[in-house]
Amino acid sequence: MVLNNIFLNNEILGQSLKASQLRNTVISHNIANVDVVGFRRSLVEFENILETELTSAREENRRVNLKNVSPVVHISAENTMHRNDGNNVDIEMEMVALYQNSARYEVMSMSLMNNYRRINVVLNSNI
Repeated sequence: MVLNNIFLNNEILGQSLKASQLRNTVISHNIANVDVVGFRRSLVEFENILETELTSAREENRRVNLKNVSPVVHISAENTMHRNDGNNVDIEMEMVALYQNSARYEVMSMSLMNNYRRINVVLNSNI
């Protein structure tokens, strides 16, 4: 049971890392198009999807199905314009999001490495 939880955690971290990579690409795309007239920023939704699946699995007393958990890219529906040309990219907000995403990615990758180290210790122990 414990091993199943460790592997599930690793799978969730792996999916989260993929979502973070996608988010990095989307944020970079937003930044690259900051001067394009009428450009609408895009967002990546993942955490809410993951939380919904985790809650649903817990309530239904079933195993988490990560096939139901994939990041989704949305074009921002907000009507806030930062300029008169219709572009809604706020470069400062995007740079903060890029930094936050980078920090999140680093923490998740370190956590995944630590999980594999624990597994390695167990597998190499002489119990």
